[in-house]
Amino acid sequence: MNLEDFCGLLQSEMKEKSPLKLETHFKELENYGSLSAVLILDLVEKHFNVKINPRGFRSIATVQDLVDVIGSEKFS
Repeated sequence: MNLEDFCGLLQSEMKEKSPLKLETHFKELENYGSLSAVLILDLVEKHFNVKINPRGFRSIATVQDLVDVIGSEKFS
């Protein structure tokens, strides 16, 4: 999966109308809420086999932060 596809997948999962970019801050999105964090954690685990500690997710602010945690080598 490339970064553009990943951003689109996050956008779809979070039901956002505007495209997400690497600079996008999750907590500033219109549809962001506590359930969003759970959806993102589940998406990362399913697609990348990476488990993120929910407490650790608090320090993730942007899509780029999430990519860094997943590991940029997992993106083509």
